[in-house]
Amino acid sequence: MEYKLVCTKCGAEYDRKSPAFRCVKCASILEVEYYYDGFRLPKGFRRRKPSQKKYVPLLPLSRLSATMGEGGSELVAADGLRRIIGQSVRLYLKVETENPTHTFKDRGSAVEISKAMELGYREICCASTGNMGLSLAKYARAHRIKCTVFISKDGNPKKIAKIRAQRARLVKVDGDFNDALLQAERFATRRGAFLCGDYHYRKEGQKCVVYEIMEQVGRRAPDYIFVQVGNATLLAAVYKGLVEFKKFGLIGKMPRLVAVQSDQCAPLVTAYKASRQVRYVRPATAADAIAVGFPTFGFEGLEAVKGTNGCAVSVDDSEIYRAMGLLKESMGIGAELGGATGLAGFLKMNAEKPSAFKGRTAVVIVTGNNED
Repeated sequence: MEYKLVCTKCGAEYDRKSPAFRCVKCASILEVEYYYDGFRLPKGFRRRKPSQKKYVPLLPLSRLSATMGEGGSELVAADGLRRIIGQSVRLYLKVETENPTHTFKDRGSAVEISKAMELGYREICCASTGNMGLSLAKYARAHRIKCTVFISKDGNPKKIAKIRAQRARLVKVDGDFNDALLQAERFATRRGAFLCGDYHYRKEGQKCVVYEIMEQVGRRAPDYIFVQVGNATLLAAVYKGLVEFKKFGLIGKMPRLVAVQSDQCAPLVTAYKASRQVRYVRPATAADAIAVGFPTFGFEGLEAVKGTNGCAVSVDDSEIYRAMGLLKESMGIGAELGGATGLAGFLKMNAEKPSAFKGRTAVVIVTGNNED
């Protein structure tokens, strides 16, 4: 689709070839805004099997040139959890650990690297808590693009080792993810590198996960979709994907989106419950993949919850550990703490008010596993 870049706060517009990653007027993040008028889905679109490649006509790309087989992950019925969740709710798991680097991040990396190549860049950089850095390092190496990853010096050592194995340049930052983010943005400006990470093009790649979910569930759309939140990019992307599918007449009702965070790092949940803007908190959760004190897409994440009549819930780390164990023991699905947080949120809400889920269908996105 044809598109332009628009500031999410002041509405300033930028050309699609602009290297800007934030608005030069107000420093807010940008959004890919499509020209939907006159757009028609390709012939035979509905009949094709869900996959990342299938959705290229709905992305800001001429072609997906950096694909490594991401997407097309399974949506499985959580029958192994029946003893715990009861018989009255239909629960499905979207298993994003099946992607090349075992996380949903690969969907965004494929689009970002493809876009960087399309615009003529041969160097990228990003800030990461671990998984995104690994994903981008792998995709960049495969396409002979120089990659620099900024990460907290206290980051997950297993993930740091995996990033190094991809021969990316690793810069350890004295601080948390938001400190790394600031350094990555400065580096991109200084070096003229393509800034990857939780920005507009990654969001477009990650919205494909909900396209797949809505096609895989068939005619009965889910009532709830549970999304763990770090930078809230996935939450915002899922909402955008749902809005687009509704616009194209591919779905009827909108599922309610439930944002889930650890109570040791819950800036979005706190903002939702207090009906105010997101404010920084110091991360203290063991779920490093979602340890983001100030989500880049915090505002859009709140809009996603409100726009679907959803909610935001926090869980303690012990609940996340329990959910991670249940995934492995009952379903044979390996997940790291951040990847199991959505399930922890569902289990908490279902236990507290099972009547709310009686006869309902819920989908939990299992986002990643890089702890093995």
